[in-house]
Amino acid sequence: MRFRAVAILVALSVAGTLLWANGPHEAFSGRILFSAQRFPVSAKSPASSTAALRKQAATSFQENKASKNWKIYFAAFLKSKLAGTEYTLKIYAIDRGKNTLLATLPQFTDSRGQDALLSALTLERKEFGVNRELLIDIEAQGKVLAAGRLKILGEGEKYSGKVNFNEN
Repeated sequence: MRFRAVAILVALSVAGTLLWANGPHEAFSGRILFSAQRFPVSAKSPASSTAALRKQAATSFQENKASKNWKIYFAAFLKSKLAGTEYTLKIYAIDRGKNTLLATLPQFTDSRGQDALLSALTLERKEFGVNRELLIDIEAQGKVLAAGRLKILGEGEKYSGKVNFNEN
């Protein structure tokens, strides 16, 4: 039941076909790139699209203080094409070298055979915590097709360290 609650909080758009030539796919095969803004879907040449993706990619994201979440765009370059239209997005917390599964989200593309996915996700503070390193991977038919790491940063809880036993 926990994953159902997280699936509602993590909003993913439908992955679309990318219009890039082979340049970015060769450079980023098996990797997921993250950004605070949407990635471009076309460029003048394969080299310029690869350079633009590299420049825009980020690994650390600041929390939106008003909404207490992180909106993160991603471009995933799969090691092999999707056989069907379904894939699974898994989110792990990396704590002291140990990966703890936080969410498993089944997703669907609009067509078969895609080798790159472009989408966005929103991570809620109450489900994913703050000041954590996350590993996100995309799996299909039991195989990891792409993975990437990012840090979600924000202001942690503040405690005074004082205890008042007189309050009821």
